[in-house]
Amino acid sequence: METMYVLRSSEHVLLCAGFKQWLETLNYADSSVYNLPRHVGEFLHYQERHGKMGLQQLTAADASSYIDHLKLQTGIRTGRGYSAGHINKYVQALQLFSRYLRETGKSGIGFNLEWMEDSRNKPVWLTVQEIRQLYEATDDSVLGLRDQAMLAVFYGCGLRLNEGASLEISDIITDRRLLYVRKGKGYKERYVPIAGGSYEQLRLYIDHARPQLLQTSSQMLFIGANKGKGLTKQSLYIRIKGLAKKAGLIKNIGTHTLRHSIATHLLASGMSLEQIQELLGHEVLDSTQIYTHLVNDMI
Repeated sequence: METMYVLRSSEHVLLCAGFKQWLETLNYADSSVYNLPRHVGEFLHYQERHGKMGLQQLTAADASSYIDHLKLQTGIRTGRGYSAGHINKYVQALQLFSRYLRETGKSGIGFNLEWMEDSRNKPVWLTVQEIRQLYEATDDSVLGLRDQAMLAVFYGCGLRLNEGASLEISDIITDRRLLYVRKGKGYKERYVPIAGGSYEQLRLYIDHARPQLLQTSSQMLFIGANKGKGLTKQSLYIRIKGLAKKAGLIKNIGTHTLRHSIATHLLASGMSLEQIQELLGHEVLDSTQIYTHLVNDMI
C-alpha cells in the first residue's frame, strides 16, 4: 500500500476532490470525508503505476485486483498482513466511489467487492425467518398483544431502547401513521413512519390490551402488568430477551438487535442509506453504512 503518493493525472485529482465534496454533501463524518478520498487516491495511484491514467480506462476488475493486492501486503510496523477491518475501509471507499461515479453521471462502472469477515465490529442481527419466530412466540393475550407492540416499536420502527421506553400514548399519531420520537439520541426529535403490520399491532395493543393493564393515569405507551405503571427500560429489555428464548433463538438478542435487523432488511429490500439514516435517527451516514456489511450475509 502507498502511504504517500502523488497523483499524476489531473483527471484523477479532480475525481478525488469531487468524491470528497460528494461525501460532505451526504453528511459523512469528518474522518470519513478525510480518509475515504485518500483511500481512493491510493487506488488511482496504483492504477497510474499500471498505465491507467483516466476514468475511461478503469474496469470493475481493477478494484477487485487492488483489494487482492492489499491482502498480500504487510504493515510496516507490525510485519503482519492487514486486518479485515483495515481492508474493509478500502472496500467501503471503492464501493462509495463507484456509487459517486454513477450518481454524478461520470461513469456507469460498478465495483462489486466482498467485505472481509470481521466479526469484532459486526452487529448481531436476525434473519426474516428469525423475526417471524419472535412474532410466532407471542399470543393473543393482553401481554401477548403488548409483546407484539414492542416488536412493532423496536423492529418495525427501529427505535432505540431509551426511545421506546420514553414513548407516550400521544406519540402515536394514528391519523398520519407516524410515531413521534421525543427523546432521540442527543435530544434530537424525529418522526418515524409506522408500516402497515406494525400499525395494526400497535392499534390492537392500544385499543384492547393497554386499557386492561392501566391502573393509574399514566401516559406511557408500555404499561406493566403488576402496578399498571410505565415499563422501565430494563423491563422492556428483559421482556424481549425472554421472548427470544421462548422463540428458541440462540443469538444474543436485545432491543438493539431488532434495530439492526430492520435496517439490514430495509437496505436489502432496496431502501437507500439516506432514508434508513433518517429512519434510525443517525447523525451521520457512517453509522448507517455498517449495514451494507450485513446485507452481504442475507440469503
